[in-house]
Amino acid sequence: MNNDFESRSTSPGGFLAGLVCGAAVGAALGVLFAPRAGAETRRQLAESGDSLRESANRTYSQASEGVSQLASRGREAVDRGRAAFDRTREKATTAVNETFGDSPYPTA
Repeated sequence: MNNDFESRSTSPGGFLAGLVCGAAVGAALGVLFAPRAGAETRRQLAESGDSLRESANRTYSQASEGVSQLASRGREAVDRGRAAFDRTREKATTAVNETFGDSPYPTA
Protein backbone atom coordinates (compact mmCIF):
# COMPACT_ATOMS: atom_id res chain seq x y z
CA MET A 1 0.00 0.00 0.00
CA ASN A 2 1.62 3.23 -1.16
CA ASN A 3 0.08 6.13 0.66
CA ASP A 4 0.82 9.84 0.43
CA PHE A 5 2.67 9.92 3.76
CA GLU A 6 5.14 7.23 2.70
CA SER A 7 5.99 8.91 -0.59
CA ARG A 8 6.52 12.30 1.06
CA SER A 9 8.48 10.99 4.02
CA THR A 10 10.97 9.06 1.89
CA SER A 11 11.75 11.81 -0.61
CA PRO A 12 15.16 13.49 -0.37
CA GLY A 13 13.52 16.93 -0.27
CA GLY A 14 11.28 15.90 2.61
CA PHE A 15 14.23 14.60 4.55
CA LEU A 16 16.20 17.79 3.95
CA ALA A 17 13.28 19.97 5.04
CA GLY A 18 12.86 17.89 8.21
CA LEU A 19 16.57 18.08 8.90
CA VAL A 20 16.65 21.86 8.54
CA CYS A 21 13.52 22.38 10.65
CA GLY A 22 14.74 20.02 13.35
CA ALA A 23 18.14 21.69 13.48
CA ALA A 24 16.59 25.15 13.69
CA VAL A 25 14.24 24.15 16.49
CA GLY A 26 17.06 22.41 18.35
CA ALA A 27 19.36 25.42 18.05
CA ALA A 28 16.63 27.81 19.21
CA LEU A 29 15.78 25.66 22.23
CA GLY A 30 19.47 25.29 23.07
CA VAL A 31 19.93 29.05 23.09
CA LEU A 32 16.83 29.61 25.21
CA PHE A 33 17.66 27.06 27.88
CA ALA A 34 21.46 27.17 28.03
CA PRO A 35 22.89 29.31 30.88
CA ARG A 36 26.05 30.48 29.07
CA ALA A 37 27.79 33.76 28.54
CA GLY A 38 27.04 35.65 25.31
CA ALA A 39 30.40 34.85 23.72
CA GLU A 40 30.06 31.17 24.55
CA THR A 41 26.51 31.08 23.16
CA ARG A 42 27.62 32.80 19.93
CA ARG A 43 30.50 30.33 19.52
CA GLN A 44 28.15 27.40 20.06
CA LEU A 45 25.64 28.82 17.57
CA ALA A 46 28.42 29.27 14.99
CA GLU A 47 29.50 25.66 15.50
CA SER A 48 25.89 24.47 15.22
CA GLY A 49 25.47 26.48 12.03
CA ASP A 50 28.63 24.97 10.56
CA SER A 51 27.47 21.49 11.50
CA LEU A 52 24.05 22.13 9.99
CA ARG A 53 25.60 23.49 6.79
CA GLU A 54 27.83 20.42 6.45
CA SER A 55 24.91 18.10 7.07
CA ALA A 56 22.75 19.95 4.54
CA ASN A 57 25.55 19.78 1.95
CA ARG A 58 25.93 16.03 2.48
CA THR A 59 22.19 15.52 2.18
CA TYR A 60 22.05 17.66 -0.98
CA SER A 61 24.94 15.71 -2.52
CA GLN A 62 23.27 12.40 -1.74
CA ALA A 63 19.96 13.60 -3.16
CA SER A 64 21.67 14.95 -6.29
CA GLU A 65 23.46 11.66 -6.81
CA GLY A 66 20.20 9.75 -6.37
CA VAL A 67 18.40 11.97 -8.86
CA SER A 68 21.25 11.57 -11.36
CA GLN A 69 21.11 7.81 -11.01
CA LEU A 70 17.34 7.80 -11.48
CA ALA A 71 17.62 10.01 -14.56
CA SER A 72 20.28 7.74 -16.01
CA ARG A 73 18.15 4.64 -15.40
CA GLY A 74 15.18 6.45 -16.95
CA ARG A 75 17.19 7.28 -20.09
CA GLU A 76 18.36 3.67 -20.31
CA ALA A 77 14.76 2.43 -19.99
CA VAL A 78 13.63 4.82 -22.74
CA ASP A 79 16.46 3.62 -24.98
CA ARG A 80 15.52 -0.02 -24.36
CA GLY A 81 11.86 0.76 -25.06
CA ARG A 82 12.74 2.59 -28.26
CA ALA A 83 14.92 -0.33 -29.41
CA ALA A 84 12.14 -2.82 -28.64
CA PHE A 85 9.64 -0.67 -30.53
CA ASP A 86 11.96 -0.44 -33.54
CA ARG A 87 12.49 -4.23 -33.56
CA THR A 88 8.76 -4.87 -33.32
CA ARG A 89 8.00 -2.35 -36.07
CA GLU A 90 10.62 -3.97 -38.31
CA LYS A 91 9.15 -7.44 -37.66
CA ALA A 92 5.64 -6.19 -38.39
CA THR A 93 6.79 -4.49 -41.60
CA THR A 94 8.55 -7.66 -42.70
CA ALA A 95 5.48 -9.79 -41.93
CA VAL A 96 3.21 -7.42 -43.85
CA ASN A 97 5.57 -7.36 -46.83
CA GLU A 98 5.86 -11.15 -46.84
CA THR A 99 2.10 -11.53 -46.65
CA PHE A 100 1.00 -8.83 -49.05
CA GLY A 101 4.10 -8.00 -51.06
CA ASP A 102 5.33 -4.42 -51.18
CA SER A 103 1.83 -3.05 -50.89
CA PRO A 104 -0.12 -3.51 -47.68
CA TYR A 105 -3.32 -3.73 -49.76
CA PRO A 106 -4.22 -7.16 -51.16
CA THR A 107 -4.73 -7.37 -54.87
CA ALA A 108 -7.58 -9.35 -56.34
